[in-house]
Amino acid sequence: MPVLAIFDAQGSWRDTHVCDGWITERLAEQGVSWGRGKAKGQRVLDSAGLFYVPTVDGYLGLLLEAGEWAAMPSGKPHFFDAGEAESLEGLPVALPLFDAFVEEVLSMTGNDADEG
Repeated sequence: MPVLAIFDAQGSWRDTHVCDGWITERLAEQGVSWGRGKAKGQRVLDSAGLFYVPTVDGYLGLLLEAGEWAAMPSGKPHFFDAGEAESLEGLPVALPLFDAFVEEVLSMTGNDADEG
C-alpha cells in the first residue's frame, strides 16, 4: 500500500494519504507516476523504499512497497531511501528518513513497529 505524505518547506509533516487515486493525482501534478507490478521500462522495487520529491510548497514523501515502482521525469530532482541512509544530501534534516517515516505511518494507523 503506498503512502503519500505532504511536508512544508521546513519539513513539517502536514498531511497523509493512502488512497491510490488521490496519490496518483498529486504525483501527476509533479510529473511523477507510480504503479504496481511489471511496467515497460520501470524498475520494480525489491523492498520498500521512500522517495522525496521537492514541490513549490515543500516536499512529497512517497512510501512504496516491494513490487511497486515510481517514475520520475528526466531531470526531476528527487531523493530515495531504502532504509540504509543516515542522511540524504540536499534534503532538509527535518524530513524523516525511511525508518522514522515508517514508524510515524504505523503510529498514525494505530500499529506498533515492534509488534510482530
